[in-house]
Amino acid sequence: MRKVVLSQTGVSVSCMALGTLRFGTLNSFENASRLFHSYLDTGGRFIDTANSYNKWARNSQGGESETTLGLLLKNCSLRDKLFISSKVGFGFADLNDGLASDTIIRACEDSLQRLGVDHLDLYYAHKDDPKTPLEETLQAFETLKQQGKIRFAGASNYMAWRLADAEAIANSHGWSPFTCVEQRFSYLRPAPGGQFAPQQLIDNNLETFCDRRGITMLPYTPLLRGAYVREDRPIARSYQGPDCDARLKVLKEVAHACEVSCNQVVLAWMMQRQPPMIPVFSASRVDHLEDNMAATQLKLSQEQLIRLNKAGNIANEEPN
Repeated sequence: MRKVVLSQTGVSVSCMALGTLRFGTLNSFENASRLFHSYLDTGGRFIDTANSYNKWARNSQGGESETTLGLLLKNCSLRDKLFISSKVGFGFADLNDGLASDTIIRACEDSLQRLGVDHLDLYYAHKDDPKTPLEETLQAFETLKQQGKIRFAGASNYMAWRLADAEAIANSHGWSPFTCVEQRFSYLRPAPGGQFAPQQLIDNNLETFCDRRGITMLPYTPLLRGAYVREDRPIARSYQGPDCDARLKVLKEVAHACEVSCNQVVLAWMMQRQPPMIPVFSASRVDHLEDNMAATQLKLSQEQLIRLNKAGNIANEEPN
């Protein structure tokens, strides 16, 4: 699989990351194992999880994804070649919600134990915590980095201005700032008034902030849980904005011209952005995963990229 450099780290990672939210809950261990090994077989090496995954599933409490990955990693000969990310911020079981220093330190230890590893390659603040000073949060991540328990810290579900504040605080102390940002994003734009909280989206402000600083953006839920390709999964109302139909029309036309799925076009569109994004995708079946992974081989033309980008823009519509 093609690799890209993560932000300014100098470290190359897979151009698509495997999201494991459902491992151990909505994906049984056997299914998770098939998906995990199929991703590895294609050359993928970037595994994304979180300590709270998947506390939102029925009859679950959190920690299942990391525990499942820990079992898979026990028999994985590629551990030293994997880039593993996890997250802290959502409370579950007896772990407090938020990003207080003691919560971050304890949660990291727990994640390492569940995963059966001695360090995380990337550790995210899973959501902003306005009740805890940014300085306290950043210092906790710096402590973990100095201890060798994490290599890099990232941010997820933050607004651009909060990331700017965090960067200024880190720089004033000589600490490492957040390396990258994982945020909700897809080809379809959110509808006006669409509700996503506590999730934050990649928007124009965040794109400008990250691009000017060389910070990599990692879109999650890039495929809208299958809505681009499954008739039984309608587009969520939060994405049914005034340009929805126009963008879907162009997306389907490009997919037809390339003889690929709409999912592949969406993922390729993100990866061919300059600078590129790293989609964090998931799948419930191996054939779905393989179809998504085929996006790494899709090369959209410059004309197709322009059409995709301009679709639905009022300024680009022809007059009646």
